[in-house]
Amino acid sequence: MMNRLEKVRTIVSTIMEVPIEAVTPESEREDYEKWDSLNQLNLVMEIESAFGISFSLEEMSSINSIKDILDILEDHLKA
Repeated sequence: MMNRLEKVRTIVSTIMEVPIEAVTPESEREDYEKWDSLNQLNLVMEIESAFGISFSLEEMSSINSIKDILDILEDHLKA
C-alpha cells in the first residue's frame, strides 16, 4: 500500500505533468510550470478524493508546497 507521501507525489506528478522524481516534500509551487489556479483546484479535488477529506477554503489557499499538503493531511487524518 502506498504511504501518504507516495500518494501525494503520484497525484502532484500526474496533475503537474512532471516525473514523480521531481516531486519531493521540499517542492514548492514555483517548481512547477503548470501549478496555476486551475491545477491548484484539480490538486485539491484529487487529494480530497484520494484521502476522503474536505479542505477548507483557508487550507486550499494556503497550499504553496508539497509540505503544506502533507501538513493539512496530517491535521485531517489524525482527527
